[in-house]
Amino acid sequence: MSQQFSRARGGGIAYMLLGIVLLPVMNAIAKSLTIDYPLTQVVWARFLGHLVWMSLFFGPFLGAALLRAHRPREMIGRSFVFFASNCMFIAALPYVQLATASAIMFTTPLVVVALSVPLLRERVGPWRGAAVVVGFCGALVIIRPGTDVFQPAAVLTLLSAICFAGYQLWTRRLARHERPETLIIYTALAGAIVMSLVVPLFWRPPENVVDGLKFAAVGLIGGAAQYFIICALQRAPASVVSPIGYAELITAAAFGYVIFNDLPDVYTWLGAALIVGSGLVVVRRERERRDPNAPD
Repeated sequence: MSQQFSRARGGGIAYMLLGIVLLPVMNAIAKSLTIDYPLTQVVWARFLGHLVWMSLFFGPFLGAALLRAHRPREMIGRSFVFFASNCMFIAALPYVQLATASAIMFTTPLVVVALSVPLLRERVGPWRGAAVVVGFCGALVIIRPGTDVFQPAAVLTLLSAICFAGYQLWTRRLARHERPETLIIYTALAGAIVMSLVVPLFWRPPENVVDGLKFAAVGLIGGAAQYFIICALQRAPASVVSPIGYAELITAAAFGYVIFNDLPDVYTWLGAALIVGSGLVVVRRERERRDPNAPD
């Protein structure tokens, strides 16, 4: 039994590693496309590609059951929240470095803790409460409002993290009732429908084959990354796989430097350290909460 449990954890870690490697790739491709193409077209490719590719992968095995949701209204609401999060994140990419955007998005687990009080009626003790405050101070160090280097687009990334936290809470609620393949399809449904109605007004044909492949790849990679993360959380506790996600900062910084010659400044690394440290405290306290004798 313990060997089987260990193997499941290993599988969860492997899936999470795949997810965090793919996410910066998708973000780098999306950022490169926003240089020459309308933002609406990039967002459309992200969502429609996600929906089409995931349908092609899972449709032959599940058929009509792929779209059969037990709670369709909640699934659609969750899809709109994810859509809003991605719109704001992609809109910020032309102006914010990949590593900076990733660091700010790491506030998501802290937002989840903050929202769990009013939404899930959970008790948040002094350790986790302090971690949330320190983590948001880290985000302020990165964004630096009121200074000459303040970038308003960074606020969009923070709003994206807040929406993504709501999406995660909704996913946690629905995962008890829906299969992961159905969750991943509905994740992209709202964005695919809305942007397919809007994109003809802003359409610009791809200038070459490479750009066409980028548009096709952004949805495929985004959908695959989200699916791998769902698989990771199914196979191993969040306290085991979540800290691995912080390695995305390294891959995002590497892609940003190699492709866009962007190198985060010392304030970005300092703020990221505060956010990551706070996130690790939250993960540790979540693990200890399972012990009724452990203080929160």
